[in-house]
Amino acid sequence: MIELDFFDSSNKFGVIKATVHKTGKLGFSSGASKFMDIENVNSFNIGLNKADVDDKNLYLVPAESATDKSFKVVRAGEYYYIFIKNILRELKVDYKNESVIYDIEDIENDGKQLFKLTRRERK
Repeated sequence: MIELDFFDSSNKFGVIKATVHKTGKLGFSSGASKFMDIENVNSFNIGLNKADVDDKNLYLVPAESATDKSFKVVRAGEYYYIFIKNILRELKVDYKNESVIYDIEDIENDGKQLFKLTRRERK
C-alpha cells in the first residue's frame, strides 16, 4: 500500500523577490513583503558574509531600532523599498544598466532570523 502526501499547489506569498530600480531603490514584490512581514519592520541592517569572500549574497537583518548602520523601510502605498544605492556602488553593481533582481529566502544564523538575497544570474 502506498501512502501519498500531496504537495499544495497554492503559493501563499506569490513571487518572493526584490528588484533594484535605476534610482538605487531595492523594491520588494508584494509576495516578498508578505513573506518578510515587512509592514512590521522599520529598518534593516544589510551586510555581507565576511567568513566567505566568495559569498556575494546580501543579508538583511530586521533592526530592532534605527542606527547609523540601518536602512529605513519606506512605504509608498502597498509598495515597500529601501535605498541601497551606496551599497550597490561599493559592490560595483551596475544597477543603472543591468537588470538586478534578488531572490529572497529566510534563514537562521546564531538564533536570529535574517533574509538572504541571492542575485539572479542572467543566462
